[in-house]
Amino acid sequence: MTTLSTVGGVRTRSPHPGKLACAAVLAIVVASLGNALLALIGKSAFSVPGDFKGFQPGAYIFLTVISIVGASVAWSAIAAKAAKPVALLRKLAVIIVPVSMLADVALLVTGQSPAGVAVLLVMHVVVGLAAYFALTRIAPPRPAR
Repeated sequence: MTTLSTVGGVRTRSPHPGKLACAAVLAIVVASLGNALLALIGKSAFSVPGDFKGFQPGAYIFLTVISIVGASVAWSAIAAKAAKPVALLRKLAVIIVPVSMLADVALLVTGQSPAGVAVLLVMHVVVGLAAYFALTRIAPPRPAR
């Protein structure tokens, strides 16, 4: 038996799969473009070395895709199970985004560019915001049948 959430007294279920896919793709595109811009700013304005691994498109786009696909799967489950799915996703994002930054903060110990690491931290926020807004606006929970 599938548990349905309740939003404003209305029972809800997971977002429409097509809308969920569109939201995920849009979030990936927006976050990847935003992160590409941040990488360019990091390299030019902050003199981060050109070979800084976090600024390589293959690295940040791959991690963006993994993060947003994971967020989309989580959002589908949250929308179907939580009493207040949007509020829960917001709370989880406020926890998960900073936790995801820990690996980048650890780069400081290896002697990586502090400015580069700071830009990487902002990249995490860009991915989190793109995922949150795309998922909650484009793929909201559906009313129960």
